[in-house]
Amino acid sequence: MAVFQRNSWRSALVQSEQAMKTAARLELIAVDPDSAPVIHQLYQKSPTYFRLIGMEIPTLGDVEREVEALAHDPQRRCCLVAAPVHKEQHRVIGYLDYKLHYPEPMAATISLLLIDEEHQGQGFGSLALEHLESLLSGDLRRLYAVVYGNNLAAQRFWEARGFRHFKDGGPSLRWYVKELQ
Repeated sequence: MAVFQRNSWRSALVQSEQAMKTAARLELIAVDPDSAPVIHQLYQKSPTYFRLIGMEIPTLGDVEREVEALAHDPQRRCCLVAAPVHKEQHRVIGYLDYKLHYPEPMAATISLLLIDEEHQGQGFGSLALEHLESLLSGDLRRLYAVVYGNNLAAQRFWEARGFRHFKDGGPSLRWYVKELQ
């Protein structure tokens, strides 16, 4: 029995180390017009999020219009969150939508950091946030995040990463803020 436990522990440790190495190579890939089907698939893999915010999963047409709208807002940035599968291949596992210099100069607001349900709880959201913070640090002083609906998991996520509750923007919108270094 002791050998089994030791081997199980070692196996878990090796798997954990491999997951950390994989996650460390996480990439943020800028959304372009060809990204709409990928984003739509990601949304379909995240039904719990849309239930929490009281919304149906957007159609492909809705996503195409949203991607088109990006071209008309120079402050808005959207990225696919991609995790490595093999040496040069990545799988899209998430989506990051943020706006620069909003709600104030020298700040940015994350309106959505969504990791598909299959990959949640594996550290990918934290790594995507760390990647974004490293990109913004030095240029911006503050990072906001908004949580839609009664999404307690999202509230805990932001608080665990150093964000503090800033204000409520109505019954279904909570703002969080973090100072960047």
